[in-house]
Amino acid sequence: MSTFAVIVVSIMVCAYELPRLIRKRQRKEITVFLGLLVISVGLYAGAEKGVVPNPVYWMEMVYKPVYDGVMTWLK
Repeated sequence: MSTFAVIVVSIMVCAYELPRLIRKRQRKEITVFLGLLVISVGLYAGAEKGVVPNPVYWMEMVYKPVYDGVMTWLK
């Protein structure tokens, strides 16, 4: 999915959710909603462009020594 499509979908979600939150004057919920939306769209855009690394690389770095130690112990 392209970054443009994600931005369009997030704008549609905002258009659906924000009027209700504004009408009920839920300022904390608006802040949390917009904050999480901006973070998620930003992380997706960064991952799409290759700026944000894949978490699997970090897991490989952590578990590779454990795997090697277990395999050595089992031999």
